Amino acid sequence: MKMKRHIITAIVSAAAILATSCTDDKEQIPAGNDKSTFVNLTLAAYESADGFDDNLTLQAAHACLFEDGFMTEVYETPVLEGGSYGFRVGKKTGTLYVVADAIDMETLNGLRDRGIGEDEWLGLTIGSNGNLPRRFASGRAELSGNGVGTIAMTRGTARFDLHVRAVGTIEIESLTLTGVATGTKLFDSAHTPEIGLGEITIRPSEPYSEDTRGVAYLYEQTTHETVLTVEAVIDGRKEELSVGLPPAIRRNCIYVISITRDVAESDAVLSVDPWEAGEDTEVVPGFGSTIRVDDAASELPAGVVLSDDRTMITMPYGAAELVMALDCDSELELQEVADRNLSVEHIAGEGGPAAKNVFRISKRHFTPDMPAGDVDVLFRRKGLNNVYAEDRITLRLEANPTVIEGEMSFADGAVAYDFGRYVDNELGRFTLPQGKNMSVEFADGEDPWVKLVPADDNDRTIRVLGGWKPNDPTADGRTQSATLVICNDDGSQREEYTVSRRNYGLPVTWFHGVWWCKYNARGNSRDFDDQILSSSDPAAAAGKRVIDYLRDCSPEEFYDLWGWAYQGDSGQGMRVIDDNGKLVMEGFSTDSKSHINKLPSDALSPEGYELPSMEEFNRMFDATDYVWIMWSGTHTLRTPWEGHSSVKREQRRRNDITVGTVAATDLLYTGMWSPDFSEYEPVTWYGPGAQWNSDGIMHSNHYNNILFAVHSPEGSGWYFNGSMAGLYLTKNGAGTKDTRILRFKKSPVEYIYGME
Repeated sequence: MKMKRHIITAIVSAAAILATSCTDDKEQIPAGNDKSTFVNLTLAAYESADGFDDNLTLQAAHACLFEDGFMTEVYETPVLEGGSYGFRVGKKTGTLYVVADAIDMETLNGLRDRGIGEDEWLGLTIGSNGNLPRRFASGRAELSGNGVGTIAMTRGTARFDLHVRAVGTIEIESLTLTGVATGTKLFDSAHTPEIGLGEITIRPSEPYSEDTRGVAYLYEQTTHETVLTVEAVIDGRKEELSVGLPPAIRRNCIYVISITRDVAESDAVLSVDPWEAGEDTEVVPGFGSTIRVDDAASELPAGVVLSDDRTMITMPYGAAELVMALDCDSELELQEVADRNLSVEHIAGEGGPAAKNVFRISKRHFTPDMPAGDVDVLFRRKGLNNVYAEDRITLRLEANPTVIEGEMSFADGAVAYDFGRYVDNELGRFTLPQGKNMSVEFADGEDPWVKLVPADDNDRTIRVLGGWKPNDPTADGRTQSATLVICNDDGSQREEYTVSRRNYGLPVTWFHGVWWCKYNARGNSRDFDDQILSSSDPAAAAGKRVIDYLRDCSPEEFYDLWGWAYQGDSGQGMRVIDDNGKLVMEGFSTDSKSHINKLPSDALSPEGYELPSMEEFNRMFDATDYVWIMWSGTHTLRTPWEGHSSVKREQRRRNDITVGTVAATDLLYTGMWSPDFSEYEPVTWYGPGAQWNSDGIMHSNHYNNILFAVHSPEGSGWYFNGSMAGLYLTKNGAGTKDTRILRFKKSPVEYIYGME
């Protein structure tokens, strides 16, 4: 039959199946010194990079043991140990045979019971299912030596893949194979039995018009004249194409059926060409020789690896540049490479026609969060109208061996990560490969706010800790950066990654294990910019303690600090205002349904801060007797903190504050401190009395019934109760409508720096 412009080619690919390939050598499985031996099972894969799977499973495998030439044991179901399927064998010697999807347990038990010999066993065959071969796998190994071994399971069929390479349209409606074996031995053998021949026809539900994996499976055979006939519609015209298959079809190997049409107006060429050995079918050379890298004419730097078949270049994760010369008879036109990690450009070469195909490839550094991947660089042969998938060189881009976990990320080649907010404690984890170390560097004048700590469970994993500096005068929201350096142990191959945060801080003082904020929250309680920052602490600027600053500051400054309280979960502060001669909290509502104390501890605070717990308030307030707030004095804690039980108090009052038309007299503020830690200034309490109805903040003719916001899921809390003649501390959680002052603490932080 004469055909125009069409080529159909059967091309053989010997699949590399671990160490066994297409041979029948026995594995040597160490027997071990314990009472049993676990034999791992692996399945030699046909899978391509696009995830093709022929659905064989090792879970359906059975095993039998031959000792002294006879079957003695049968094992029904593989077990899962250490992430691998296999059989636990109770014997030390013998030959273990494994079959998957080929023979059932009833048959195996019957063969064992009648004492089948090994020679007869090896002569067993498997037939077709209908007219199609059964897809199965088998393997065997000798038990010997010590330790645990593996059986590589070899597939009992050959796989046929379809490649369509065409200018115009080709739709393949059927494939018919005549003269194919209808059975095969369970185990591969140098001599294929004469089992009979048949015919297989594949009619897909939809015509094949593109590359398709696994269009047919055949048993192994030799010396048979097998013919493939394809019925296809080519540019709307039905045609029939035929070709002979290689005389030897081997199990566990891949064969490529390629139908190709060039733009040239020439008679069809029918040929059979050997394919390169490999695990999978990659491309088919449709127009002459396969494009390969000319390694002698190329400039490949250290670390760049060229595959044995010269069609793949592996590039390490670091930045690299190379010159690639291609061995191809045709002049090649580079196609656009849609990968922003790479730059490929044609460059002028020297030295004859081959120099036309010279290209420079530049690759950027791969950061720890960038995955490995393959990029195909496609070319069009000069004189052809189309680009064909086989005309390519694959660039394999290796991943960075460092693994990063946590919010901090360096994806898409970025070498800088900005949290964009205040953060502390663990920022992320880096797991380093052997031979790598990590350090941190800071710009001149920058505090060491980052610390590197090995993880407890793995000294190759480095925890990156963000620290906190109490009363940092530079913590005004500025950007604070550090450089993380990863390099080889000898200092080479240096990688630099910048991590940044906004550096905020609230003024604090220490009391009984808690860093208490010096000032009440104001404005938007969650927003650092509304708060008194450590960089703008008015008391510190005046060289004073807060309790002294409240005594000496102007009435306006006192009111600006004093007149804030909160209600519900909005986080929006309310100010004391004059409402027709009555002091109230602006925006107060009796409809508030959210109890502040029952909220999460950090629900209303800026990042890195939270409401103190009831227990932490108790370290200051919970005394053995009444704590009379209208007097200075000392009280004794009911439960001493680490042996410290004494708390000193100093109360003061302002009588010069006017809000609107109302003179707010006897505005009390009280400092509390531990005499055992006199180096820390007092925690100074101030703020307006609570409001719970329309009567405002005056109770018992004064404005000092302060209700404290406390993190307490059960709703408990603390309160300044009573009159000015008898103002005392009491536990009182109050209700959802009551307004409270917010006084935060610094949340626990693992790394504190900047302290003498």
